[in-house]
Amino acid sequence: MREHRNSAHQKMSPGTAKPSQRPGIGLALGGGFARGFAHLGILKVLQKYNIRVSHIAGSSVGSILGAAYASGAPLERIIETCRTLRFRDIARWRVSRLGLASNQRLAALMERVFGSGQFEDLKIPLAVVATDLSTGEPVVFTQGNLVDAIRASCAFPGLFEPVEIGTRCLADGGLVAPVPTQAARGLGAQTVIGVSVGLQDGHRGAPTNIFQVVSRAVGAAQKHQLELWERHADLVLRPDVQFLAWDDFARADEAIEAGAAAALRALPRIENLLEKKAEEELPSDARTVLKKRSQMWLTEVQA
Repeated sequence: MREHRNSAHQKMSPGTAKPSQRPGIGLALGGGFARGFAHLGILKVLQKYNIRVSHIAGSSVGSILGAAYASGAPLERIIETCRTLRFRDIARWRVSRLGLASNQRLAALMERVFGSGQFEDLKIPLAVVATDLSTGEPVVFTQGNLVDAIRASCAFPGLFEPVEIGTRCLADGGLVAPVPTQAARGLGAQTVIGVSVGLQDGHRGAPTNIFQVVSRAVGAAQKHQLELWERHADLVLRPDVQFLAWDDFARADEAIEAGAAAALRALPRIENLLEKKAEEELPSDARTVLKKRSQMWLTEVQA
């Protein structure tokens, strides 16, 4: 993956200053418009059970919610904002040769929710993935202007106009990174959990409008990318949100509940991943002692 940098060196985020004794997880949050509210349910469960999020990578709506959480904004405030969010809050219809709408209103929304305009201000290291329409390659933002990077990552083709940053013409990150697990690894995450909410439009039968045509075409192409992003994940969560349409913003609570349910089901596996990672980080002599104690305990139990 190519990485966009706005300075000669990468600054450490405040969230990386003091590593916790317990390993954290890197979250890779995929796109899916209103279905992406499921990400908030997963964050609620992780927060409730004190599972630290060490890194976040986001594509499309995953970049918005990931940035909001990485900024340090209270999760409940983020959820309350999403409950009242509607399509008109992020888009302004403006038919042009390149798209049906502009997502410039995202800038005002982000300033209201987390008030941080730069990656360097975030409490958790964040990567935002967009697609370079000239090369078809992913562009990973980790520094500089946060708002422009997120607008580019959310510029779904055909619906939103592409976003120009420097010499690049950029569109939705979900085109090349449906779930940006590789970007999460690139940030330094040792344990990566991918969250896929799907891109299907929530309707059955033949498509009835241009958005359904485009979204289904993109969804079909993404099916062939599963192996590419799954190989970089230690665990993949798939909240049951297939019943939601892309623009079901008024049903945020249902998506959040679906995300929470998926995280609760996976909680034992998440805990096992963290325990395994904690053991791997121990010095070799400490691992040997721990292994011997486990063997002694098993012997006593079997006796």
